[in-house]
Amino acid sequence: MRKIRIAIGSDDGKNIIDDHFGESKSFLIFDVFEDGEHKFVEERENLSPEEEGKHGSDKKRGSVLSILGDCDAIVAGKMSPNFLKIRDSSKVQPIISKIDDINSFMREFFRNFDDFFILVEKRRNGEYPQKIPVIESL
Repeated sequence: MRKIRIAIGSDDGKNIIDDHFGESKSFLIFDVFEDGEHKFVEERENLSPEEEGKHGSDKKRGSVLSILGDCDAIVAGKMSPNFLKIRDSSKVQPIISKIDDINSFMREFFRNFDDFFILVEKRRNGEYPQKIPVIESL
């Protein structure tokens, strides 16, 4: 069965952070399956260094990606300079969510599972799709 492992940036464990991904207090790791099921795997503390000055530092991006090395996609509420860099050079697919509630996000994510899986599969094969999907409520 096809699976996508996603990391959701959150400050409260219930909602997606409405900020840049690297500003999250923690990362909630989920396995999402093609049949619509999703399984919470674990919560990982964001131990990446604070950025000094403007967003988008290479040090911050490298630290976050090392925490999430087994993840296929990362989800936050806002675009960041590092999302663009990750899009262009990483096996991880960035996704923007305009939905705060994680359970509601999961329903919308599943509705487009095939599209996300294509992006993830391309990244697994060394390609860097330029698309950063935005998930919104219907």
